[in-house]
Amino acid sequence: MNKQKKIALINDLSCVGRCSLSVAMPIISSCGFEAVPLPTGILSAHTEFDGYICEDFTEKLEPFAEHWKNIGMRFDCICTGYLASLEQAEKIKNFLLEFKKSDTILIVDPVMGDNGKFYSRIDDSFVSEMKFLCSLADVILPNVTEAQMLCGENCSEPPYSHSQISELILKLSQTGAKYIVITGIESESHPGQIGCAAYDAVKGNANLFFAPKTQGNFPGSGDVFAASFAAAYMSGKSFTDSVQIAMGFTGESVAKTELAGSEHCFGLQFETQIPNLIKAVNTNANT
Repeated sequence: MNKQKKIALINDLSCVGRCSLSVAMPIISSCGFEAVPLPTGILSAHTEFDGYICEDFTEKLEPFAEHWKNIGMRFDCICTGYLASLEQAEKIKNFLLEFKKSDTILIVDPVMGDNGKFYSRIDDSFVSEMKFLCSLADVILPNVTEAQMLCGENCSEPPYSHSQISELILKLSQTGAKYIVITGIESESHPGQIGCAAYDAVKGNANLFFAPKTQGNFPGSGDVFAASFAAAYMSGKSFTDSVQIAMGFTGESVAKTELAGSEHCFGLQFETQIPNLIKAVNTNANT
């Protein structure tokens, strides 16, 4: 009998607006893993809603980790997302020292900004902390803005040239991560499309994947991508296949959201697409 794999999810919980833990937990769980959340904060709604309330969980991180240590928790994978302060980043470093074993996969989504600017409560001081987390990671999943921040470049507007993306990949590969995915790429050579660059540092292979772009901003789409990637990868899919599965699932969720005519601020309607994801991650998985 195979033991169910445990995936620790370090992120905030936004109660309204599908993103972060409210996205990651159902996606990870539905694909057969035990999702273990470590909330960095609880928000009444994500930060694009005016007047949101935030309960900071910084002081809870270490007691939670200590209890998990006492009851013998071990994780097959750890996924990190939004961190609200430098103090939280420091505590997550200690968490990784305790729980990241030699066979634990670490997936870091270096959540700092998008569309050329920092998110609320994030600033330049976070960049060095995220660089350090990325240096410990097996997989990093920055969007273009975050990739530019990590590489010390000025954030520029799309479209991007092939040489710009190649340079970002080259610089990010120096972090030490085995696998790199840059998401949200609008390329000069693929007008009307959006895609991602996937770099396998182990094999030295880079691939670009594109799909039709739907106009508008979709909060939480990066979280949907990250969670579905983690589910596919931890199911035994190859790195490249996991990227393509995550792209497909995210794209289907965007299309469903548009078809339903729902307000983008409430996030992607990914729920009805989960059966397709389960089928994808369980088809001919590599072991």
